[in-house]
Amino acid sequence: MIERRHRILDAAERLIRKTGGTDFSVRTLASVAEVAPATPFNLFSSKEALLYALLSRSLDTIISEGLKFKSPNRLFHIVEAATNAVDMFARDPEFMRPLYRVLLGVSDDVHRPRFMERSIGYWKTAVATIPDQKLLSTERQRNFLTAAIQAQFLGLLEFWVHQEFDDDTFRQHSVYGVLSNIMGLLDSENKEQMLPLFQKVIEGLQHFEW
Repeated sequence: MIERRHRILDAAERLIRKTGGTDFSVRTLASVAEVAPATPFNLFSSKEALLYALLSRSLDTIISEGLKFKSPNRLFHIVEAATNAVDMFARDPEFMRPLYRVLLGVSDDVHRPRFMERSIGYWKTAVATIPDQKLLSTERQRNFLTAAIQAQFLGLLEFWVHQEFDDDTFRQHSVYGVLSNIMGLLDSENKEQMLPLFQKVIEGLQHFEW
């Protein structure tokens, strides 16, 4: 069963890359995966569930790779979490753009909440790396910050998915969004360390136009 699930997901990924969308039929998917026409439904229950399984697989990669930090300074890890996530979207736009239109455009009361919970977990882990936690002393405060960063990133992702942002604009706005949310929470020493990066991002966005 696991082997057939992987085969179907791999076939769906190939179809998304080939067609640039997710409008293919389940019968076509079964043919490409070389399984019986009913097998995708038997294993995933619906096409929406199958697409969310693909989303979850992509999120596995983002979580495992995006939280690998290079900077020895923990202060910058939350910024790395943002740029790493952007870079993983940007390196595979032919697949990520059509796939994430599903997340941004399809209401699903069963699969979307599970996916969003895992996605929020990514940012919760990133928020926990902030070294100065005095203003984030309660779980409620940490959750507020996590939700703010998550919401901002998803908004920027939507612009990128619809090709209204290029990769660099997506990256710069993501860093700006993270810094805007955390600068007021840092003590003077950490804020001073972060300020040059904040100023650099602002300068980079000066020429941005809608």
